[in-house]
Amino acid sequence: MLISRFDPDLRKRSGFAWWRMLTWLLLLVAGFLGSQYIRHAQKVWTALQNLPTGDSENAAQLHNMLSWDIAYLVAALVVIVACAGCILRQSWARSVLRTVALVLCVWLAYRGVQLWHQWNTLGGLGDAAVQQQLADFKRPLLIAMALQALAVPVLLWLAWQLGQPSVRLQFRPRPG
Repeated sequence: MLISRFDPDLRKRSGFAWWRMLTWLLLLVAGFLGSQYIRHAQKVWTALQNLPTGDSENAAQLHNMLSWDIAYLVAALVVIVACAGCILRQSWARSVLRTVALVLCVWLAYRGVQLWHQWNTLGGLGDAAVQQQLADFKRPLLIAMALQALAVPVLLWLAWQLGQPSVRLQFRPRPG
């Protein structure tokens, strides 16, 4: 029997799928991070408004921070839209979320390696005060690096799953 994407019983047969659970989780994480970027951008904007008029060096740094917050917020919104489209099984969203997952893999791997190199550079400093601050920062940093290392293969798996024919058939065709 040939299964087509117009098969009304396809959803009943599809059952539980880990890729759907991961899509929901990615949506929740992107929503949380988006709210964090908004809060940080609001604080930076307030600091920028309270800055003295002649302080161009700090103003430039705050503008740079604000631009990064906005860029991360836009990226979080793209992830949210792609995840919502996949949850609603829109055909356009499958390829978008595959691309987003692969871009996130590259970004997380790059940031993890960069963070590791920064950690090694800071670890070589001989100042006792700096070493004490690094000791306090070590656990959250290691947790962040472990989460990034875990996220890369999980996101690669999600991108692979979204390309599988059995998953592709679960998405609605574009109205034509």
